[in-house]
Amino acid sequence: MERRHHASLRPRSRHGRRAQTLVEFALVFPLLVFVLFAVLEGSLAILTINNARYAAGEAALHDSQSGNSLSADTSAVQLIGSGPLGTSSLATVNHVDIYRLVQQGNGQLTVDSAKYNSYRPNGTAISVTWPPATRNVSNGLSDFLGLTIYYQYNWISGRLLGSGPLQLTQSFSVRLEPQSY
Repeated sequence: MERRHHASLRPRSRHGRRAQTLVEFALVFPLLVFVLFAVLEGSLAILTINNARYAAGEAALHDSQSGNSLSADTSAVQLIGSGPLGTSSLATVNHVDIYRLVQQGNGQLTVDSAKYNSYRPNGTAISVTWPPATRNVSNGLSDFLGLTIYYQYNWISGRLLGSGPLQLTQSFSVRLEPQSY
């Protein structure tokens, strides 16, 4: 009996297996690099968002404790600029808004649009309709303060994963600390 081998049944040579491995690697490698960049970029974005949350809380608390001091807002904004968010190359602070919050009967806080301040990252005023000196810091009647940071996340991988900077905000609200009891 004559034995015939089909081409598909022949064992592959070492050269053929090496070539197949190289082709498979060439197909999978870009995907692995993309996933690596995505995980790295996602981690850095989360770090930046957490830095913004921390900065908003610290600045709002600082402003609250400063009460009706003339430099309350500018020192709070400068605190943001000197902290992890302001000194990072991952984020750029565009501006900071500080505004009065009014407590409703149900306890919910709403923005008083007539009492709204906006500042550049260095602390200079863009507009001020609620000067710190006019804030109520009496026991039992203290104002509520809101602070919002407008910033952008700068993709570390350039435009590979993102299409330009990611515009974000972070807000924090707090009751002004009474200055007299």
